[in-house]
Amino acid sequence: MTSGQYIRRKERENSGSELTQREELVLRYIVQNYILTANPVGSRYLSKRLEEESISAATIRNTMADLEEKGYISHPHTSAGRVPTDLGYRFYVDTLVGNGRLSEAERNTIRKNIDPTAPTPVLMKDASRLIGLISQQLGLMRAPELLNSVLERLEMVPLSSTRLLVVLSLRAGLIRTVTLEVHDQELSRRSLDGVIRMLNERLAGLTLREIRTSCHERLRDVATGREGRLMQFLLGSADRIFTGGGDFERVQVSPTTNILQHPEFSNPEQVRGIVELIENEEMVVHLLDSHPGDGVSVEITIGEEHRNERMLGYSLITTRYRVGGTTGTIGLIGPKRMDYSRMITVVEYIAKTISDNFQDR
Repeated sequence: MTSGQYIRRKERENSGSELTQREELVLRYIVQNYILTANPVGSRYLSKRLEEESISAATIRNTMADLEEKGYISHPHTSAGRVPTDLGYRFYVDTLVGNGRLSEAERNTIRKNIDPTAPTPVLMKDASRLIGLISQQLGLMRAPELLNSVLERLEMVPLSSTRLLVVLSLRAGLIRTVTLEVHDQELSRRSLDGVIRMLNERLAGLTLREIRTSCHERLRDVATGREGRLMQFLLGSADRIFTGGGDFERVQVSPTTNILQHPEFSNPEQVRGIVELIENEEMVVHLLDSHPGDGVSVEITIGEEHRNERMLGYSLITTRYRVGGTTGTIGLIGPKRMDYSRMITVVEYIAKTISDNFQDR
């Protein structure tokens, strides 16, 4: 399937009437040239580019005026040229953007640097760095949602007479560890082995979400006897043990230097804005969580569609990757003036590489 088949098209608000074929043609040239040059596009440039279409300069000026009236382009007060609006970018992405390509060298770089044997924090760091390196935008990687991960085995290790380490081995090599403070409990190897065996017999093969909702029912009859007190303690700690939180950062962001080469960051205020954005982990997590996706589509959000003042100047491209029955989010943030076809392909290919590498784990 091509990248275009993966794009989730967002409903265009206040888009006015449909565009004519000529308006689409002019809009395409305006968006593509503005993406390449960061300079407003004038009618003289378009006249030269559209000579083969036999469209006069006067017709082009009238078409640009119509596009501006409909809200697809705007007229900067210091220039005679036009630039795309959020609506113009949205129409371009939804109907005009083509399929991007990655070179074989770029594909090899991605494949070589996605290591399915690496710990989750390393994988996240490598993937976000790859997105930033290849796209020259801000690469983002959201940790997998552990609640949907399947428990393969549970282990418990006494760290002291009052501290117990619980290790959850999840499908696809994911690990979750929890340290519990234990009082008035016997933490001998013999008592622990009996509890571990029972927990694995009753809970292995279930997702953490299923365990959270059913562990009391599944273990009620064994919460008695010699190991009963320890089992009751663990059941009382189930919400903490079988939670979706991981022992790693929830999100990884590639170095800011990837994005600062763009003309949009030519002054300190603009640089400060993007730095503040990426240093706010809660905001980045919220951005990614607000685009859950369907595991297939690449979703694109542009400017005002974010409904977040700090994101008005940016576009966000995200999709989902799959790790052993659970998913995380991967994507990039960049100026609205970006090569959307290429950026879609970068995000899609890295997500697919991660998912394929983890498919058999």
